[in-house]
Amino acid sequence: MRKITVVAYNPTWPQMFEQEAKNLKDIFGDLALNIYHKGSTSVPNLMAKPVIDITIEVDDIAKVEQLNQALSAIGYSAHGEYGMPLRRFFTKGDPRSYHLHVWDKGHAEIEKDLLFRDTLIHNQAARLAYENLKQRLSKQHQLEPDKYTIGKDRLVKEILRAANYNGLSMVFVLMDLETEKQAYRNFMGEEPTQHKSLVISQGVNFIGALSLDENGSVKRKVITCAQEQVEKLIARWLETSASY
Repeated sequence: MRKITVVAYNPTWPQMFEQEAKNLKDIFGDLALNIYHKGSTSVPNLMAKPVIDITIEVDDIAKVEQLNQALSAIGYSAHGEYGMPLRRFFTKGDPRSYHLHVWDKGHAEIEKDLLFRDTLIHNQAARLAYENLKQRLSKQHQLEPDKYTIGKDRLVKEILRAANYNGLSMVFVLMDLETEKQAYRNFMGEEPTQHKSLVISQGVNFIGALSLDENGSVKRKVITCAQEQVEKLIARWLETSASY
């Protein structure tokens, strides 16, 4: 069981990122368009779990599976989408020392993560509020990593709203996150199903939902705005997930 531990900022974290980014670039080659340090370890003077979060933007997410063996050779375990379409998620270390998030080209989650990072770097009040919350949650949910993450959801959205984030994304409904479950109910008029129900967001606001059938095809969807952009996002996901 993973134990949540929040520690003082370590000035070696950026160097750890740089070295790991070089190793990953050797594996991803031209498939990698950009490599970023994200998450709390990328924010100077912010307490954090000692886990380096790395984002790689790739030209084609469908090609990432071809690299699983090479990534495994340097210690990474593959976890597939891990609840987020158009992402591939990997972890390294026991206990975990690196999280690798690989996103399809231009995905809004890249912008969101970098905007959140930069806001914390430049906004001391937001950084302190986030740090205080992390400390409190780490004590309350030391052996419950999912609840630790869910507990940050409201403040993260408040910070992103203040920063005018307006990106488009979709995620599988987390059964422990009541806001996602209620949004799905509001749009679909039914209870969400594990691994079959998704909600769609623009910025920090829910704008739709969809359900999947047993074959992973879209069974039903409700989209209230940004119709064309959402349809393109769904189509891209279905196109790339065929190889996964």
